[in-house]
Amino acid sequence: MFKDLPKKTYQKIHALMPILCVDLVIVQNEKVLLCKRTNKPAQGKFWVPGGRIHKGESFIEAVHRKVTEETGLIAQKIKKLDVEETMFEDGPFDTPTHTVNIIFLVTTKKGEIKNDSQHDEWMWADLKTKNLDPYIKKYLKIGLAK
Repeated sequence: MFKDLPKKTYQKIHALMPILCVDLVIVQNEKVLLCKRTNKPAQGKFWVPGGRIHKGESFIEAVHRKVTEETGLIAQKIKKLDVEETMFEDGPFDTPTHTVNIIFLVTTKKGEIKNDSQHDEWMWADLKTKNLDPYIKKYLKIGLAK
């Protein structure tokens, strides 16, 4: 089983290395779930749920954990879509962030979406949704084409 890192340890790692993450393209009724981020990076933007993978945690375990932690939903079907990277000038420790993201297409059991401490709003987006980051638009198109 995995343990979460102490904040100071994670801060040191974050400053020196890319962080391995899962990004979740959660699809229901031909729309993708986006959550508005309350923290850096991408603070204030609608983004796909997701986050870092813990040592000793498989990709699939991370997907299940992040779906539940960030949305309150339960993952049903999971399919790996792609691997990408993101780089942001401003990260959670006021230093640049570099992530390597394994993107998964996810369907969930129907349920009520619950915001976590990293999100304060959510929406179901489709290809007509305006003002989205190019990274999100790309996976919105891919997720809805599957």
